[in-house]
Amino acid sequence: MLDTSVTAAVCAAAASVLLGAGTAVLLGAGTAAAAQPAPNVVGMSEHSARAALEAQGVPYGVVNRAGTASGDCHVTEQRDRGYRTEIDMRYNHDKDEFERVETQVWRGVGLAVVCI
Repeated sequence: MLDTSVTAAVCAAAASVLLGAGTAVLLGAGTAAAAQPAPNVVGMSEHSARAALEAQGVPYGVVNRAGTASGDCHVTEQRDRGYRTEIDMRYNHDKDEFERVETQVWRGVGLAVVCI
């Protein structure tokens, strides 16, 4: 039982380092804020977390998984994945030229999952 607790703690620490603070949107004096409201799923089983995020329509992805996938899996960390820019070219008939249109699309949340 002790080995399992130590393994889970090490995996959670590794997930924390791999996800890093660089994926959060920073405001002002270093305070982080989520790009979109998303339910907090840290501590939930992976299955329950996926169901909660899908029910809210929140895009997500598992960015780090540690342990045996056939084991009991729980979310240990959740991070905002920020935005990506989609670029589209639209034709403006009045100016007789193409215009570049940039759209910011939220990438959702990244989850760190530890399986025991």
